[in-house]
Amino acid sequence: MSWHVRLLSDEADERDWLTFEGWLAASPEHLRAYESVELAWAELDDLAPEPAAQAAPAGAEIVALRPRRRPAIPAWFGAAAASLVAAIALAVTVGPSFAPKDPPPQAYTTARGQPRTLALADGTRVTLNGGSAITVSLGKHERRVVMADAEAVFDVAHDPNRPFLIHVGDREIHVVGTEFDVLHRAGQVQVTVRRGVVEVRKAGARATAPLARLVRGQALTHREGEPRDQVIQTDPQAAFAWTEGRLIFQGESLAEAVVVLNRYVTTPITVAPDARALPVRAVLNLGPEDEMLQSLSAFLPVKAERRSAPNSVRLSLRR
Repeated sequence: MSWHVRLLSDEADERDWLTFEGWLAASPEHLRAYESVELAWAELDDLAPEPAAQAAPAGAEIVALRPRRRPAIPAWFGAAAASLVAAIALAVTVGPSFAPKDPPPQAYTTARGQPRTLALADGTRVTLNGGSAITVSLGKHERRVVMADAEAVFDVAHDPNRPFLIHVGDREIHVVGTEFDVLHRAGQVQVTVRRGVVEVRKAGARATAPLARLVRGQALTHREGEPRDQVIQTDPQAAFAWTEGRLIFQGESLAEAVVVLNRYVTTPITVAPDARALPVRAVLNLGPEDEMLQSLSAFLPVKAERRSAPNSVRLSLRR
């Protein structure tokens, strides 16, 4: 009833009609409810007296006109409404599964150390790192990804009419067509751009100015819950190296490097206090755990010791 009253008023505008269209399309039950109101209203109209017929020119067809208290549908809505009614009528006839609505979200996960490449229906390619989980929704008006604990490279198909939005922690990434890496691990967010332009905003603040607008060779880092974001110049190849089976470290501490390594191994790696601050400048090939640990020991004065309780590998200074 509220929709009927709203659309009858002179205050109804284009936004009201578009919202009404979406409400109808959301469920066949909405269509049935609205038709019930329309039927009741029409029955009230049928009780109104017929107006007196007026003389018509000879040969003219006489049509009895009755004032109808139905929403005055604007001209621009005609074509869209016609197709919408046809689609919803089919949904009511054959079942709700045919209702015109966005496809359901798709969830994708990968096991630790097992990346996967996804070809989305819109032409976008997503390379999902191991141990990652995302949900993808490709709607009529926007494309949306929600990243849990994950890392992924996005090569977004250009579509200016359907922005590509990525929700990562308390940040939202907005793109039209570009290539970039997004990392979301343990409350840390990092966005690195290799091609195009990426905007980063607070989650739920799409109408506001972006916190940062990133171009090729720039990266944004942010810790969830903190007010600031840091933008730096960087070599994007380092962030993308995992897609080619390599890890590039450019001076990170060993403690930070081990956080990365633990995404690719099944036996957790820990670092002794005396080795945590060692800077790591190395290129490691992703492969069997023992080979990666041997390569790391070749770059650094550390040794790897396997422990059984709990099952882990401990890195400490080699003396």
